[in-house]
Amino acid sequence: MAGIYIHIPFCKKACFYCDFHFSVSFKSKADIIESILLETKRRREFFEKEEIIETIYFGGGTPSVLTMSEIDEILGTVYEVFNVLPDAEVTFECNPDDLSLEYLKMLKLVGINRLSIGIQSFNENHLVWMNRSHTASQSLQCVHDAASVGFNNITIDLIYGVPQLDNQEWRDTVKQALALPINHLSAYSLTMEENTPYKKLVQQKKYKQPDEDQSSIHYEILIQEMNSAKWEHYEVSNFCKQGNSSKHNTGYWQQKKYLGIGPSAHSFDLENRSWNVSNNAQYLERIASNKKTFETELLTLQDRLNETLLTGLRAKWGINLAELKEDYAYDILTRYKEEIGYWQSTNWAKLEGDVLRLTDQGLLFADYIASELFADEDYSSQTSS
Repeated sequence: MAGIYIHIPFCKKACFYCDFHFSVSFKSKADIIESILLETKRRREFFEKEEIIETIYFGGGTPSVLTMSEIDEILGTVYEVFNVLPDAEVTFECNPDDLSLEYLKMLKLVGINRLSIGIQSFNENHLVWMNRSHTASQSLQCVHDAASVGFNNITIDLIYGVPQLDNQEWRDTVKQALALPINHLSAYSLTMEENTPYKKLVQQKKYKQPDEDQSSIHYEILIQEMNSAKWEHYEVSNFCKQGNSSKHNTGYWQQKKYLGIGPSAHSFDLENRSWNVSNNAQYLERIASNKKTFETELLTLQDRLNETLLTGLRAKWGINLAELKEDYAYDILTRYKEEIGYWQSTNWAKLEGDVLRLTDQGLLFADYIASELFADEDYSSQTSS
């Protein structure tokens, strides 16, 4: 099974914390859509003919700036070029202010069956502070409207760690989200990324930067509320009602093959990672002149091992130490017996048979724990000799 990601590089407004590739100018929108169609056709050899596409994901940017005919044309091309499951998960990222009843009905009609709604907050002042394009009332209304037209697979995004967000309001926010007709929730800590307006405003002392301790408390509150509601915590930032995890994103964490289409989109074929140019004008020029749109990195055995550790420890499935030993000749239990023992004693990790998993508390430190287990240059020299 494999997945396809389609990057739509346009937004109505620039959220001041976002470092994804997008443009607020729509002048090249029609040309970008046409180029996405061409790239889709040119990349048909990425998958073997018999390989089945299980998921399609429209991300961005803001895919909900697309017209229905544009969405239909993109999906039609994907289905024409690739071997897509009849009941494939087709996810569409969208903003609340774009989701009129008519738009929602048409999304369902063209084949979208999963909505990912970028709500971020139910607080009007916080939305203004983030430079979001929607209102708090639209956040609530669009979810109810989506359910009313027949969408039964809905996820929303929330952001915590906002400097002016206190603990009780965050707890109330999570409760409010759980009261909505959704079956999945993604929650992310506010971060200060390079080359974003947020970082510049913090440097100018106009905005406060996130407080890591406060963000950690918010994360603990989030876990408490989700556990109380008996939702499954299946990845660091992702929660779902039982059996409703995102198939597409799970493919990333389980290292399945995926193809990225559009400016800045990334691809993975199990041995190589590639990424399209993050510039709309350059993307158009390369498509028009039939040049390669992407750069490629061949992953070494060490790279693949470390990525397995990084992605595996972020998710509920953990990592199978016996399989790592067989596939990579990497014996974690021998190399890191003391560290694993310490993480078990602090209730950060559990070792069940051959599987090492992180607890809810340990997931807060998932990237750190994975990095402590990474193979180093000594491993690389041993496997190449």
